[in-house]
Amino acid sequence: MIINQGVAITQQYIYIARMIPRNISIIGSGPSGLYTAYHLIKRANLIKIPFNIKIWEKFPIPFGLSRFGVAPDHPEVKNCELTFTTMFENFKDLSNGYCQNLEFIGNVSIDSQIATAQKLNLKDLYQNQDVVVFSYGCNGDKKLNISNEDTTNGVFTSRQFVNWYNGQFDQSLNDKFMNFNWSNVKKVGIIGNGNVALDLTRVLISNQINEIWSNTDISIEALKKLRESSIESIKIFGRRDFLQSKFTNKELRELWELEKYGIYGSIESNQFKFLIDTKNSKSYDRAMMRRLEMCHEYMLPFDERTKKNYKKFKPIITREDAIKTWQLNYLKSPLKINKDSKTNNLKSVTFSQNSLAPLENSNVTAVTYLPSKEITYDLDLLITSLGYQGEPLQGFEDLNIRFERNHIKNVKGRVLSKQDQPLPGLYTAGWISNGGQGVIANTMQSSFQVADEILTDLPNLPTKDNDSDIMKYIQGNNRITSWEDWETINKIEMENGVPHGKPRVKFLTVPSILKNL
Repeated sequence: MIINQGVAITQQYIYIARMIPRNISIIGSGPSGLYTAYHLIKRANLIKIPFNIKIWEKFPIPFGLSRFGVAPDHPEVKNCELTFTTMFENFKDLSNGYCQNLEFIGNVSIDSQIATAQKLNLKDLYQNQDVVVFSYGCNGDKKLNISNEDTTNGVFTSRQFVNWYNGQFDQSLNDKFMNFNWSNVKKVGIIGNGNVALDLTRVLISNQINEIWSNTDISIEALKKLRESSIESIKIFGRRDFLQSKFTNKELRELWELEKYGIYGSIESNQFKFLIDTKNSKSYDRAMMRRLEMCHEYMLPFDERTKKNYKKFKPIITREDAIKTWQLNYLKSPLKINKDSKTNNLKSVTFSQNSLAPLENSNVTAVTYLPSKEITYDLDLLITSLGYQGEPLQGFEDLNIRFERNHIKNVKGRVLSKQDQPLPGLYTAGWISNGGQGVIANTMQSSFQVADEILTDLPNLPTKDNDSDIMKYIQGNNRITSWEDWETINKIEMENGVPHGKPRVKFLTVPSILKNL
């Protein structure tokens, strides 16, 4: 029986080897791209067609959003990297041999001007590969579009800020952060109320606490700068009300629990009434009910709380003696950023007070601005956390790809032309396919669905020129990196972290990585 099984497996591999493999290229090695590859490999036996996968990355190392976007004190979110590492080690076993080759090709930019990277024209890639998957994420910023937004010292976007403290190469040593006078920062404003806004609040208000940050992979250089500040308060602004907040209960609870270090939170007083108004409580879902309860309990004195769940850590001091504070502010829309005319440093931000009113014959509420009720907050630092914005690649025009509303227009991951017709062999996954939203678990499910569509289409897609070598179209004199190179860098980073009690100390520049290969 064992012999027969072995013969069957051998015959299967001979059968696969005789078939011409299809070529699949994935642009971007973040969670969306790697989860797409993972699912293609794992489900390959369903179509029994051999294929090769090339994963292209503009940086020399993989993992994208997982490495550069996840909060350093949330290492569990990065567990997907273990899945991807196992995939590279065992890809042939996972697919029963149908995935014949899996390559990571780093430091190669597809139709983008990056000085440190090689360049490959998108049109050449598409003409050579049977399938091209766009999964390069959202690399731009949504804007407030108000005066002085781009010209004021001390105004950053959340993407820039997160990339900076996570050691992303474009931002890790950027002068706008490294030369900023952090010692003057006492009052901080954050516009937006998703999970990223709460991550930013946590990093800014607790960075002095070694217990939280000493064993993370936060950039050592960024942490040094942050610790030069003397932050006293952070205000988190939203244009709608509390019920439209986008953060999760887990993230909110982490902020409340900082009270054990003498850091207290609150909700602006004119927004507190909904917490104690039970008349509409039955209309809230379970998650919102817990959120309301959480806020109500944490705003009570510790000894007056009614549930043990909110009495895990006794604060070192009372709310009245708080060392630092954070506050959720709602129904505020930014009108203008006020700066010092001589230094261009941030002075304050002026907001309008908003009101909400239901649209006629609808359950939807609309924001109404009240210009007569403007309010100005003195701030030393402002971060806009409005979401990440997708940007098209230079070659999209040549391929007639439709890009609108900050993402690639698609149906179930199939890329559409400007005439709204599917373009054979072109797919998209992750944030660039639907906008910068959702957590990595959502990205995984989306990528799996796109991979299933690719597997459905692959038997019927025309075969491209498989005899030509795509690598010959790459232009430039910089070093191309491989998965083996990443393993070398990974080992060095982890070894460098040991003396500091950290999981790793990241390389902060592309040249420093290439120098160690």
